[in-house]
Amino acid sequence: MKSNTKIKVKTSIAQKKENFTGALFIAPYLIGYVIFQGLPFLIAVVLGFTNVRYISKLEDASFVGINNFIRMFTDVDTMKALGRTGLYSLMYVPLIMVCGFFIAYMVNKGIHCKNLVRSMFFLPYVSNMVAVAVVFKLLLGPDGPVVYILSALGSENPPYLLYGLNTALPTVVCIAVWKGIGLNFITYLAALQNVSADLLEAAQIDGASKWQRIKNIVIPMISPTTFFLMISSVITSLQNFTTIQALTGGGPGQATTVMSINIIRTAFTNYQTGYASAQALVMFIIVLIITLIQWRGQQKWVNY
Repeated sequence: MKSNTKIKVKTSIAQKKENFTGALFIAPYLIGYVIFQGLPFLIAVVLGFTNVRYISKLEDASFVGINNFIRMFTDVDTMKALGRTGLYSLMYVPLIMVCGFFIAYMVNKGIHCKNLVRSMFFLPYVSNMVAVAVVFKLLLGPDGPVVYILSALGSENPPYLLYGLNTALPTVVCIAVWKGIGLNFITYLAALQNVSADLLEAAQIDGASKWQRIKNIVIPMISPTTFFLMISSVITSLQNFTTIQALTGGGPGQATTVMSINIIRTAFTNYQTGYASAQALVMFIIVLIITLIQWRGQQKWVNY
């Protein structure tokens, strides 16, 4: 009995040391998260119910209740920005999901220079967005090679893709998909490599077509990966400030002014910090609701 007690004591001491070591490792991240994300979030929640202005003193602030939220839903420009945000997401999420899966499927089936293809699709993901924006603005600008080629092919009025009211937002979406597709591609490729080859071979022997094998075997088996990428893609599509600011700055006119751009303008151009915080809080609630809906819905179509 004594020996068992000593072993238990030694085990508990070793476990405590291990737990303490683990806590030390995660402490820098937790401290940084609390300081740079946790506290700012709480402050933004409080500011959303006040009339604080960026250039005003705190003692001049007053509690306004839900007036900022009422103002937001009656503000035509803000509602249009919210609509553009939804449109951006509706274009971005399906496009990056489908293209990421298609490219991963093609690479997984076997192509020449597979490692080179992986690098080609993943390098944009780790590239600096500002540098990417400079390149595309040169390519698609009025004096860029795209306009020159279209003019040479006989187009009298070649489209200025980043500068047209109707083409700017779809063009930004396509550039964002090109920039971010590397993550979806690599993640899908890893998932496809775990799909049972025996099941695919058995289905082929039974006479299943390629589409039937993809629909009934491949897609269900990689559904956890699809669920993860769908959530991350939706959140990425709503956190699109850097992409749009670097490419168009919200222009031309208001064509690419989405909520992230609108919030920054409200806070740092119009100096309406409280109103901007209310907009940010609404966006947080929207993201939370979408995520919860996806989380509940995955019980019906995700196979673990």
